[in-house]
Amino acid sequence: MIEIKNLYKTFNRLQVLNDLSLTIKDGETKVIIGRSGAGKSVLLKSIVGILKPDAGSIKINGVEVTGLGDKEYDNIRRDIGLVFQGGALFDSLNVAENVGFVLNEFTKLSSSVKRERVAHTLSLVGLKGIEEMMPSQLSGGMRKRVSLARVLCMEPKILLYDEPTSEVDPITADAINRLIVEMHDKLKVTSIVVTHDMNAAYKIADTIAMFYHGQVIADGTPDEIRNSRHPVVRQFVRGESTGPVTEDESLKFGHVK
Repeated sequence: MIEIKNLYKTFNRLQVLNDLSLTIKDGETKVIIGRSGAGKSVLLKSIVGILKPDAGSIKINGVEVTGLGDKEYDNIRRDIGLVFQGGALFDSLNVAENVGFVLNEFTKLSSSVKRERVAHTLSLVGLKGIEEMMPSQLSGGMRKRVSLARVLCMEPKILLYDEPTSEVDPITADAINRLIVEMHDKLKVTSIVVTHDMNAAYKIADTIAMFYHGQVIADGTPDEIRNSRHPVVRQFVRGESTGPVTEDESLKFGHVK
């Protein structure tokens, strides 16, 4: 479904993606782990076309997208849903208006069909009947579910999640993890999940790729990553402060996601 080859991206002389290659199979849930600054979120934004790589190739369902114009890329984006880290809801719109926003912008569906689809997607994420609530009335976990419902309204083939369990308590995080698995099983979508949460990674992944200095240094099943002998991978998944990766390095790379 997604094939990335020899991707490069630099910000202010800082090499964030450095000859990165990665393949995500059709229907797979690929979890991407790594420290801040490793290029995880930059890759998601490159896939969806928010950022343009300096060099390299991104193919989505066989189509090379790095050279496409905005109008051509819009046709690709219709099949991709990006769930932002903070939810990115419009505070002045109620839940139904937030979820239906993309339908109003990108489709010519009738009002009744839009209402039905909004209600259906809210039901899918376990939030039936909250259409009139405002974002300020929602918990952190509910905001993330509404954000996912908004993405699902476009019936995407690819779902991209940027830190879906950040800023929520462990119980809510586990509920979100189960929701990601449910969406994969029900909708048969291809998913990429960026996370620092190893509990989440092990629960939801078909495969896990670890980024380090803008490259993939490990890619395998959850068990293979959990038992990896690579010193950087082992230090990261165990959450150890001692090892080849130092705090000074975190300060150096931490300002770019």
